[in-house]
Amino acid sequence: MEEVRPLAIWLLSDGAPGHLSQSRGIVDALATRRMVETRTIELKIRSPFWKRLGRLLLPRIRDTDTWLRRIYGLTPPAGQPALIVSSGANTLLANALLARRYGVPNVYSGTLKGYDPAAFARVFTVVPLGVACNHVLPLPPVPGELARPLPPPTGEPRIAVLVGGDGAGYVFKEADWRAFGAGLAALARRDGARLLLTTSRRTGAVAEAWLRDSIPAELIADAVWWSQAPRKVMRDFLGAASAIVVTEDSLSMVAESLYSGRPVVSVSPAVAQPNANDGAALQAYAERGLLVRQPLAGLADIAFPDCSTPVPDVQAEIADVVLALLEPTTP
Repeated sequence: MEEVRPLAIWLLSDGAPGHLSQSRGIVDALATRRMVETRTIELKIRSPFWKRLGRLLLPRIRDTDTWLRRIYGLTPPAGQPALIVSSGANTLLANALLARRYGVPNVYSGTLKGYDPAAFARVFTVVPLGVACNHVLPLPPVPGELARPLPPPTGEPRIAVLVGGDGAGYVFKEADWRAFGAGLAALARRDGARLLLTTSRRTGAVAEAWLRDSIPAELIADAVWWSQAPRKVMRDFLGAASAIVVTEDSLSMVAESLYSGRPVVSVSPAVAQPNANDGAALQAYAERGLLVRQPLAGLADIAFPDCSTPVPDVQAEIADVVLALLEPTTP
């Protein structure tokens, strides 16, 4: 009997945790059906000029090695991949060029930023792109350990609070942070719950102080103030919580919250101008009954959704799509 070799997957990374998470999600989904061997290739743009030119000339590029060296300083590693996977705009050109060089399928998670759709075998998004290679998922890819709903919580009622900060079109001012704290305190008292709160790198010490001052200490079961003592607690907090409040500025935090299977409320400051894709994604989640969107000013009055909508099996959907690309060449 012929030995089945692992699928050689080249995962391209721009170093951004959110992009790496989506790429890993695709690989992990495939790994539920096939043995895989993943090689991660770190990318850094060396020449923005050649990258911009490469985007325009991509349909006509044949000397892929020269372009990879010019843009990324990259010499492709030894070996033959079966699949190229990436996420993040700075990986798009390398993804397309490596797939062309080796004659293999390539998969990307995210919008195409003006790149030629014909250079990609499949592009995963949560909002339709209107191109033939696009496959629309109900939620973005996440690593396998995050893709399954968590078991029911035990113990006292707790609300997990995942806090971001300025970015992606969202601007938090002092009034927003204080309103956030007051709203969380009102929610906790109303529901007889305590808070499991974690800020993040983008929150900042000043914002943390405003938020901390607005929440009575007795309502906090545990808190991570990232600027003072960072701890990675998100999964633990989600597992212990009966409901989740998450700021909308981080779609990766929103997605991880939704995958938990808990009721989720996403909140936004007074200045909230997400780009068209992010806004459409959040609206789609709300229309599917996966979350409730709420401005910070009205947080105290919200009702958590009842979680009657099951968490979609995104892993199975991704695996089906990618295997369909690979079956002709899979041993």
